[in-house]
Amino acid sequence: MTHPYNQPPYGQGQPGQGQPGQQPFGQPQPGQPQPGQPYGQQPPAFGQPAPSGGFPATPGQQPFPQSGGFPPQQPGQFQPQPGGPGFPGGPQPGMGPRMPGQAQILVPGSQIQFPHSGPLVLGTMGSRFLARLVDGLIIGLPLGTLFLIIQFALAGSGAWWVGLISYPVMAVSMFVYEGVMLSSRGATVGKSVAGLKLVTEQSVTMPDGGTGSGPAFTRMATMFLPGLVPCIGGLVSLLMILSPFFDEQARQGWHDKAAKTYVISTKPMPRY
Repeated sequence: MTHPYNQPPYGQGQPGQGQPGQQPFGQPQPGQPQPGQPYGQQPPAFGQPAPSGGFPATPGQQPFPQSGGFPPQQPGQFQPQPGGPGFPGGPQPGMGPRMPGQAQILVPGSQIQFPHSGPLVLGTMGSRFLARLVDGLIIGLPLGTLFLIIQFALAGSGAWWVGLISYPVMAVSMFVYEGVMLSSRGATVGKSVAGLKLVTEQSVTMPDGGTGSGPAFTRMATMFLPGLVPCIGGLVSLLMILSPFFDEQARQGWHDKAAKTYVISTKPMPRY
C-alpha cells in the first residue's frame, strides 16, 4: 500500500536514508576511528578522564598534555619557571640582585636590609641637612673666627694668603673630625643630634660600633679632598654633598657609594 501523494507510510525511511537501527549516512560505524584519533583507540566516555596521552588532537592542532598544567610552549612564548621572578626563592619585582657590601632595597628611598639584619630606615634628607649644619658650625665657626682675626690683624701687610688657605684648612679639619668620629662610633655630633648613624654591612650588627677607619676615611676623602683643587674643587665638594638627592633608591651620595656606607635613622621604626 502506498501513501497518498506517493509518500511512504510513517516510520518508513526514504530511499537512501537507511533503515531503522542503521547509522545515518556519513556517520562512522562503532569501532571506526574518529578523525585525528589513532586507529583502534576509543574516545573517552562522558565524565571519564582522558587516557594518559592527553586529549586527541584535531587536524592542525597540537595535543593538550594531561600532566604539567600548561600547554606546550610555543616559540617566543613565555613559560614561567620555578625560582624565576615572582616565584618563592626568586628575585621579587622591583628588587634587583644584591652586590657584595650593598644592601637590598625594600622600599625605594625609605627602607633597606642587609642579609643578617632586620629592615633599616634610611635617614631623611632633612635630618642629613641638619647633621651637616651642626657639624659645619662645630668646625667652621671657630676656624672662621680665627681666620677673621688673623686677616684683620694683618690688614695692609699682605694678608691675601689667609683667604687662600682658609678652605683647604677647613676641608682637612672636617676630614679628620668626621673620619675619627665615624670610624669609632658611626656618628658625628651632628648625626647624633639628628638621630642618624653611618653603617656598613659589617658594622650594622654593632649598635655602639663605628664603620672602621677604611670606610670612614674613604667616604670623607671622596667628599672633602677635591676641595683642595683650586677653582673647581669647592664646586665638586658641593656636588658631592648634594649627591644623595640624585639617588632615589638608597639615598647614597657619591661618597657613600665609594665607601659602601648608608646613613640610617636611629629612631624606632614606626608600627602601623
